[in-house]
Amino acid sequence: MKKSPVVLFAAACALAFAAFPAEAKKGKPAAKPEGGEAQQSDESKETGGIPRYQPFPHNQNFNLVEINGKAPPVEMWIRFDTTGRANGSSGCKNWSGVFAMGPERLGPRAMPAFTEQKCDPAVLAVERDFWNILLNGPYWETKGDELTLKAFKGGGSMRFQRSL
Repeated sequence: MKKSPVVLFAAACALAFAAFPAEAKKGKPAAKPEGGEAQQSDESKETGGIPRYQPFPHNQNFNLVEINGKAPPVEMWIRFDTTGRANGSSGCKNWSGVFAMGPERLGPRAMPAFTEQKCDPAVLAVERDFWNILLNGPYWETKGDELTLKAFKGGGSMRFQRSL
């Protein structure tokens, strides 16, 4: 009886997948960072070393408290809803856009829409930093009522406080 190439290919794939878990168990365990468990957060200790997933804080207004270690010269705020739509004020401009939100990062799906206004050059410089962080796919994290956005590249960060 002749076996078709498709049947032979399927059998070879099945053997490869069956052998894969055995090969994975033979590998060396990942190296621990210096300090071992001393560097683990309290949350990861509570969950057996697995970091706990924190959902993105949707439908809440956040006021900018600090950008790159300095207080903003004017009121700046941001809000994300559950569909990824976001709006806010970046100092000189009001804006609206759509963002993709992942477990650790967020990024714009398209360039946000702006309202242009005349503005002080010092505020424009802070606004430029705001958009540099927000449009470069920042990492986000929450602690209590604070939302921190850290630039993917470039080293900038913004810290927001939830408003009431």
